Amino acid sequence: MADWRRRAVCHYFTSADQTAADVGALASAISELGGTSTVDAADTSPSTIQTQLEEEHLPVLHRIGLIDYDERSGAVKYWGSPTVEKWADHAAAVTQQTDF
Repeated sequence: MADWRRRAVCHYFTSADQTAADVGALASAISELGGTSTVDAADTSPSTIQTQLEEEHLPVLHRIGLIDYDERSGAVKYWGSPTVEKWADHAAAVTQQTDF
């Protein structure tokens, strides 16, 4: 959860009360969050974020059991984790920013 994109995945699912999304929709939503933050604008284009999610962040979240990620279909399923959600809320409150 050290990377803002991983926190943004959790934030996306908890704030929208959704449990499933495709990686393209997830990347677009995270791009919008990144665009309102202090994150370098080059890192926040939907295509860049989608690539980063597919190659690094979603596989990590899948390995630790926070999400199910099907690389072939691009489907992401969030199972929920009160501990992670509480930590993500705390991180957002501490930074007082939206760069999840």
